[in-house]
Amino acid sequence: MKVGLRKVKSLELFSRDDLEAIHKSSLNILEEIGVKIYSDKALKILENSAAYVDRDKQVAKFPSYLVEEALRKCPKSVKLCARNPKLDVTLDGRHIYGTTDGAGTSTIDLETGERRLPTKEDVARTAIVADSLDYINMYYTCVTPMEVSKSIHILHEYDAAVNNTEKHFISGATDQSEAASYLIKMAAAVVGDPEELRKRPIVSSVACMASPLIVPLEAIEPSLEFGKYGLPVEVMTMPIAGANGPMTVAGSVLIGNVQFLAGNTIIQMANPGAPIIYSSYPLSMDVKTGAFSVAFPEATLITVGHIQMGKYYGLPAYGGGTISSAKVPDEHAAYEKATSALFCTLAGSEVCGSIGLIENYSVLSYEQMLIDYEMHTMILKMLEGISTDDDALALDVIRKVGQEGHFLAEKHTLLHSRKVWVPMLTDARPYPTWKEAGAKSVVEKAREKVKEILKTHKPEPLDTNVRAKLTEIIQSAEKNITSPA
Repeated sequence: MKVGLRKVKSLELFSRDDLEAIHKSSLNILEEIGVKIYSDKALKILENSAAYVDRDKQVAKFPSYLVEEALRKCPKSVKLCARNPKLDVTLDGRHIYGTTDGAGTSTIDLETGERRLPTKEDVARTAIVADSLDYINMYYTCVTPMEVSKSIHILHEYDAAVNNTEKHFISGATDQSEAASYLIKMAAAVVGDPEELRKRPIVSSVACMASPLIVPLEAIEPSLEFGKYGLPVEVMTMPIAGANGPMTVAGSVLIGNVQFLAGNTIIQMANPGAPIIYSSYPLSMDVKTGAFSVAFPEATLITVGHIQMGKYYGLPAYGGGTISSAKVPDEHAAYEKATSALFCTLAGSEVCGSIGLIENYSVLSYEQMLIDYEMHTMILKMLEGISTDDDALALDVIRKVGQEGHFLAEKHTLLHSRKVWVPMLTDARPYPTWKEAGAKSVVEKAREKVKEILKTHKPEPLDTNVRAKLTEIIQSAEKNITSPA
């Protein structure tokens, strides 16, 4: 596995004064307006921490000092361990990591091209694809399998994923604390025991806050469970500009930041020092139709604002990537994914890539996984920056070649050719050569490559006893957890 190295200076849309204004306004909202919290457990934590809580309205108001204290408790770097320790990563601000996109609710079938409901097999297959890609460093469950019990779908997702990738696992939509507890048991079985899991957090979880000014039960209570074991939580804010967030970019950045701070404060008061990642995946409205998109310029700018707020707080940032509202892998997907990914990565997002989904994170396309990956690796290459040392300037070899020569036979060319970006899908050959080779589109090439990966890539299998233990835990959960209403 490879890791992107950030050498280019981060893009800054907000000045330091802008960021401080957003932070102060966030504290003002939290202290004077408050946030509605659909969790008695979270409300009790805040009551015990000297926040003002109106139990009848389920609204909590946060003293500014409490929010600031919670931020100080957050680790400034976060380790995301993997089943294979060689694949561990640390979010430290100096590197860029790739991931799959997650929690899709439809699949475009690889064979028929038709949409269908996603299955556990889709989770397994996308995990294999992710495992094969050098610059994808973690696996966020691409789809929610629909043939399994709703109450424990995350356990089936982990079972399919951990058997088919050695990389870090991001849990999406862990809606019940009971399911979170069973997932923790499964991860502990993989590494050995709960204490080893605390040392080696091989799973993390996404907690989606809700706008406007809501902390949902299904986001916060599983997060509290993960926090007990020191497992990282991506506190994700998803305002929809013009709907449940203000129409202005700054307004939606502000309301999203309030939600992040509320979630983080609850988690830190319960589990001081819990690893937190600042995450943002907003949407913006098409004012002509009322439809929403993850990749309109305003949505990307809101993400960039949240990335900057994460950096302002000294926290790892996870936002944006190759995202689109397109319905199929086409030109629409290409320009939205390329612009959103480049802008968010330039802004300093440490977890990016987000490969594989279209139509506002809802539809899995196997072909799109590899097309997105191609974009991701191109961006990583550009963010390495440009060296200007003597070897890079190549003065000696230029002098040697002189006028009317060429560099093809030079040792310098051979050495540096090993550092040049190499495409997986992109075809730079002239038209006659491309035509003779079958005139395949990038989607066709991606489809063929995915099939090749699924046929040939073999992740290191789990120990047989561990696999049996995972099955046993899932069977126990099926008996003991009831489906949410």
